[in-house]
Amino acid sequence: MKVKKVVSIILVIVWMSIVFSFSNQQGESSGNTSRKVSEIIVNIIDFQNKYTDEQKEGLVKTIEPVIRKLAHYTIYAIGGIIIANCVYQFYNKEKTLIGISTIIGVLYAVSDELHQLMVDGRSGNIKDVIIDSLGIITGIIFFLLVKEIISKVVNKKNTIRG
Repeated sequence: MKVKKVVSIILVIVWMSIVFSFSNQQGESSGNTSRKVSEIIVNIIDFQNKYTDEQKEGLVKTIEPVIRKLAHYTIYAIGGIIIANCVYQFYNKEKTLIGISTIIGVLYAVSDELHQLMVDGRSGNIKDVIIDSLGIITGIIFFLLVKEIISKVVNKKNTIRG
């Protein structure tokens, strides 16, 4: 098996392991992580220290759910890129790549939410599956766009040289 194929499979496994470890965090621990990120963002927004502690707390509570959903979307968009790259190593037909990558990503999103049902303080959520799936699709589209741009640049260089 070619090195690129092996590396691409390893990257998918690493990505899935990272998602699994995040999902394996108990509810309180997971909530603390998103709260810390929200507090950092609020402190950046309030760089001139104009907000009271109560106002800051209100902002943290307002943006924390958004941060959690953006985290879902982003990590799955990264997954979409990684999965699409892996599938591309085996099938370079665009429709096949899109189909297989989407199926793998969505099934992993579903399994991730089912896994969370078994973790203390966590719950599975169909909204998260939808957000994760949109992230996967975004990642696949991004992968295809970058692949197309690289292909055009390489073809242009080859035309100039030829």
